[in-house]
Formats: sequence, structure tokens, C-alpha cells
Amino acid sequence: MVVVACCIGAACLIFALVPSISAEVFPHLRAEGQGSDSVNESDLTAAIVPPTDDERLESLIAGGSVRLLELSVGQIGALHAGNDSLLRSQAAGMVSLAEQLRLDAAALWVSPENESVRSQFIAALDEFAAAGSMLENGIPTDRSVRDDALEHLARGTEVLSETLQGYTPTPTVEPEGSTLPADLVAEADPEFPGALRPGERFIYDDSSGDNTASIIIGGFTLSNGFETIGAKPVEYTPGPGNVYLLVTVQVTHLGYRGEGTSSRIRTPAESAFTLYYNGETYRPLQAPGPTSRGGSYSSLVLERHESRAGYLFFEVPEDFDPANAYLQVRVGSNSPVWHLDPAKAAG
Repeated sequence: MVVVACCIGAACLIFALVPSISAEVFPHLRAEGQGSDSVNESDLTAAIVPPTDDERLESLIAGGSVRLLELSVGQIGALHAGNDSLLRSQAAGMVSLAEQLRLDAAALWVSPENESVRSQFIAALDEFAAAGSMLENGIPTDRSVRDDALEHLARGTEVLSETLQGYTPTPTVEPEGSTLPADLVAEADPEFPGALRPGERFIYDDSSGDNTASIIIGGFTLSNGFETIGAKPVEYTPGPGNVYLLVTVQVTHLGYRGEGTSSRIRTPAESAFTLYYNGETYRPLQAPGPTSRGGSYSSLVLERHESRAGYLFFEVPEDFDPANAYLQVRVGSNSPVWHLDPAKAAG
């Protein structure tokens, strides 16, 4: 009980810390609802500064922490209630999330002063992954396994709390000679006058400039639920008043034209995608793997001329209207946006 209390206490601290940290990391999110003068599209483009990998690390920590703590509390509650199926689902979700965050964090080129922050974050992720691995098969019959899993949760929560309290936010640099009204950069109310249509291809180069790839956001479907396919199926059910939005993503390695050491390219992680809908921001679920509705999209390495496609899964209101929905992906210094309205699909 002491371990559980400590874990929940640290979780509460993290939930309190994340909003203030996010405000420091993303200062443009503070100014919501302010008035503005009109700006043209060229002004909008000039004022946007691509995030650095230090800022992306801070984003991973701030965003991942909330979900990790939700899953931790969910597992503790499932253990206490003896809910085996819920425990399996929460634990499997934690393992998947921790592993994906670990890959995303390890792939960043952070500055030397932030290496210790990344290492501490990865250490916390390893603790959460270990706990999830012990519980993903259901309630342990061996009490010592259960206690060890709770210890890992408590330790992961403690290290995550230390990470959030200990890092120094990256200073914000405003573009010289360019002032963008706050309500045009706020995530809560984005405007994308140059958005791509469903089915349109966005072509980009990797960080080395040696490999070229493309992303296509295709059609979508809505679902009231689905389950994973495999030896231990996990059922997914949206919350009251919600449905799942499944958006098709296709990534293709178009070719290698350089003299670098690698002709392979890694596709964007799920965390690189953001859905904007009716003034709200939505993040995709962690890739559930093969499902009854089709395969899920996840980050992977492509060889030359390889192509992969799958669904991104979002939970959205049941009255979802694609006319008001935009999907953005971050690839290097680029952030293309697609309008999901099928009426505007590319021919």
C-alpha cells in the first residue's frame, strides 16, 4: 500500500507540473483568444520556426508523461478491483507507449546539455515498460511479481517526476522582423489555407539529404470499436459520445541519390501526427498492431522503393465532420497539412 500511495502521489505531482512546463516549452500556446490583425500566407510561413530536437524532446516528455501516468493509475486500479481484462489492456498499452517514446527520444539529436535529461527520461520509460511486461498477461498469481511490478511503476513515476522538475526549457527565439498574431499560431484554432487534399502526395528529404520519401494521407473511416488480432486480442471501445477515426497513411521511399552511409529512411512516428478538429487538438493512439479493421500505421525503416500503409487511430466526437478536420505531420523541418474533407479529394 505504501508503494501504491507513493506512486499516486508522484503521479499527482506530474499532472500538476505538466501544464506549467508545457507553457514554457510551447509559449505560443499561452495566447489563446486574443485579437489579431490579418496576415497573409507568406507572413504565416515566414513566422513559423521549425522546432529543434531539444524542443521535440521536451514535447515527448511533457506529452508522454500524462499518458504514462494515466496508464499507471489505471493498472493500480485494475489490480485493486481484480479486473483482469482491464489490466491486460492497460499494461499492453504502457509497454507499447514506453517502447515508442524510447525510440522517438533515442532518434533525436539533442544538445549536450540535454543528454542527461534524455537519459533520465529513457530510464523512466524502461521502468514503465518493465512494469507493463509483468502485468500484460493479467493479474499475477505470484504476489512477489505483483509487488515488483508496483515497484517499477513507483520508480518510473519518481524518475519521471525528477526529469520534469530538473530540465531547463529551451529559450524561445522570435523570428526577426516578423510578428504573428497569437490566435493564428495557437494550436486550439489553426488555419491552413494551403492544406493538401486527401490523396495528395507530400515529398521530402531525410535529414542527410540523401534519401527522398513521400507521405500520402488518404481516406478515413469511422468505427464504434475494434479489437487486435493475435493470441491475446485486446478490445478497444471509445468513450461515451465518441467514435474511432481511422485515417490511412502511406509512406514510400522514392529513392537514394547521395553518397551517405545509409540508403534507408525511417518513417515518422505516430507522435509526429496531430489532428485539428473544431478548435481541439487530438493525438493518435499508440499503434495497436493488426486489428479487425485493418493494419495500423507505425514508424519503421524503409529500404529503397519500399512502401507501407496503415491506419492512424484517433478518438473523436461521434458527430465528426471531416469538413472541419485537418491532419498535420512533422517531418524534419516540414509540417504539411491535409484537409480530411473527402469532397476535396485529389482526382
